[in-house]
Amino acid sequence: MKIISKIKSFILLLPMVAGVALTQSCTEDIDTSSRYTFTGNTVLSYLEDHADVYSEYRSLLDTVKVSDFSNSTVSQLLSARGNYTCFAPTNEAIHNYLVHLADSGIISDSTWNAPEFQEVNPETGKRDLLYQIQSNIVYNSIIDAGDNSAAFQTSDFSERATKNEVLSLPNMKERKLQVTEGNGTRYAIEGSNIDDNNCNIYTINGYIHQVHKVIDPNEQTVTDIFQKMIEEQQWGFYTYAVLLEACGLYEELAQKEDEVYYQMLMSGELEQHFSEPHPTYSGAGDPERGKGANGGNNSYGWYPKRRMIGYTLFLEKDSWWEQALGLEDSTIHTKPAEEVIALVAEYVKANNYHMPNASHDDNYTSIDNALNQFVTYHVVPGKVENNKLVIHFNEYGYSQDLKQPKSCVYDFYITAGERRLLKTFKSPGNKNTIYLNRFPVINNATDGDYTEVSCEDEKAGVEILVGEMLRPYNAFVYPISDCIYFNEQMAETFGKERIRIDVATFFKEFMTNDIRSNENPTWPYQCVGMPITSKYTYCEDLEIGDDTRFHYLTGRYGGVNSWANYQGDELNVVGNYEMTMKLPPVPKDGVYELRLGLSTNNRRGMCQVYWGTNKNALPAVGVPLDMRMTGTQTLVMSGQSFPSIVGWEPDVKGDDDVNAEVDKKMRNNGYMKGPKYINYIGGNQLLRDRENALRKIVIKSEMKANETYYIQFKNVLDNLDTEFFMDYIEYCPKEVYDNPLIPEDIW
Repeated sequence: MKIISKIKSFILLLPMVAGVALTQSCTEDIDTSSRYTFTGNTVLSYLEDHADVYSEYRSLLDTVKVSDFSNSTVSQLLSARGNYTCFAPTNEAIHNYLVHLADSGIISDSTWNAPEFQEVNPETGKRDLLYQIQSNIVYNSIIDAGDNSAAFQTSDFSERATKNEVLSLPNMKERKLQVTEGNGTRYAIEGSNIDDNNCNIYTINGYIHQVHKVIDPNEQTVTDIFQKMIEEQQWGFYTYAVLLEACGLYEELAQKEDEVYYQMLMSGELEQHFSEPHPTYSGAGDPERGKGANGGNNSYGWYPKRRMIGYTLFLEKDSWWEQALGLEDSTIHTKPAEEVIALVAEYVKANNYHMPNASHDDNYTSIDNALNQFVTYHVVPGKVENNKLVIHFNEYGYSQDLKQPKSCVYDFYITAGERRLLKTFKSPGNKNTIYLNRFPVINNATDGDYTEVSCEDEKAGVEILVGEMLRPYNAFVYPISDCIYFNEQMAETFGKERIRIDVATFFKEFMTNDIRSNENPTWPYQCVGMPITSKYTYCEDLEIGDDTRFHYLTGRYGGVNSWANYQGDELNVVGNYEMTMKLPPVPKDGVYELRLGLSTNNRRGMCQVYWGTNKNALPAVGVPLDMRMTGTQTLVMSGQSFPSIVGWEPDVKGDDDVNAEVDKKMRNNGYMKGPKYINYIGGNQLLRDRENALRKIVIKSEMKANETYYIQFKNVLDNLDTEFFMDYIEYCPKEVYDNPLIPEDIW
């Protein structure tokens, strides 16, 4: 595909490896017809000028293509305009890497002339192993920040290195690299030390950091790593290696990518973006937002480049299990798998770490089995990066400039097996500590600050040992300090909480493919479209109708200070839309309100909401939802005026009784004010104080924990340019919203 040329004669090339350039044709060549004449060193020319150090690497850049569908080389990319971070390996580093491959038995001779490198695949006619190794070296070493983000300097690494976090942008292999403190140097990338004396080398299209070891992140899956633990009886996570296998999870945890999606996208079976402009956003504020193929018509909503498959595991270490089971230190890995399984199964049963109706037979692959329920509660479908276990963005008191948390922040995830909720929680008093299933007392008075006041021991939760995580290719594996489980007592604890879940957390694909809260401000990363379900189902828990144009907006675009949305993001859908979503589970049987977080305005539309358990025959819920209806604004349609039915009034400072009466009136009308917890960054205003930030009470119904519920939205207007909006949902149990002693808080 030809990469889109910019008006100012520069070249735009978005990061990709075997990736997708954002155009309509089927090959991607860098357009050099009107290339700007650089007056300083580019990344490429600097490497050329220092051939004594980088000649091996420079040669690979000439060999490796930008993608499988490209005729352009990476060297052409690094001579073009952009913001590239290049972790350039020295000649010695590449030689040592070849020695490593030889020592590992991958090749028999530590040179590029090794016999294995010369073998030609009869199907492709190419030397596949040679090109794979060369591509890995190159793709892992380069991060393309696009045109609206800066390349990384070492000053960008300091905060992340102390927490062993991954960088905000992926490399050309679509993988985010982990930053740590170096061994004898300040920083290391994936264990490769950055040379303190040869870093931050400025070029006019990026920065170069010299590394003395080839960056080669682990490409083994969870299954690969844990099977090896069993075979070699490795101490560390041996217990879970045998438990995951016993519960039949290895096949699932071996998945890495649905390559069908990539092939359909690159072959043209799936259009790579919407050919028509979004009625509101196209062309506004950023020339890239208004650009279509080859710089032509407006377009909006680029499809994801890949559909990777990933997981997040929170696991007690072998050392914890040895203590819990009364074993001697460093002995559990010496025991046969059957003995370990039996010990853990008995421990789970004895401590009641399962639901009351669970079975205790040896059919461990059944979701009704107690051990299966215990083990799968430790697994979240979807790859959650360590800097996204909780999302800091616009919670109460958070400053985008200072990035200092001032209030508690949390999230909820859906586990594997029998679907249950798992909570992540972080308090500003514990700067870098993130917990699972912590339920403290929060200062949630009307004049409170939403900080932690106290926490009972049984609700203290379990610390995630983020700094000790493992990173298989398809997962994040986090050690935890104590045991997590979901039993009747835990369900009761969850069931006494109002549960607020950002809609992006619904979809594991959003988390795994870095769609959710993507930090790259380049517009295609800030607005992601989804193909209609009849063409391809990208999200397993989302069905999109043929006339639906679905967009996910992160709310982190550089030209926007953030909308009045939880965590900044939203679904923004137009057309004669019809969407069906699988909802998260409720924690226990009971009566709940299901609420939708809304940001209302005259661009929005009206939809009918459907809800129930049979997704193919969902009953309608109430009258159509008018998302144009703000808290106070009168609508004028077809010459008629329609006053707002919401009943919103601004809070009267210091008069909680009056404010409570307004809240009661709004609830009677089926609405609530927005949460005080969320801040509208653009206007430095709390959502509770904004008349267009509302919560709509969609249903009030008995719900069961073991049922799967669906929600569906259908457009009821003839105007297909109006927007459907969705931000977050709330499950609020009756004992919270209808508690005569302790009214629901305003947060």
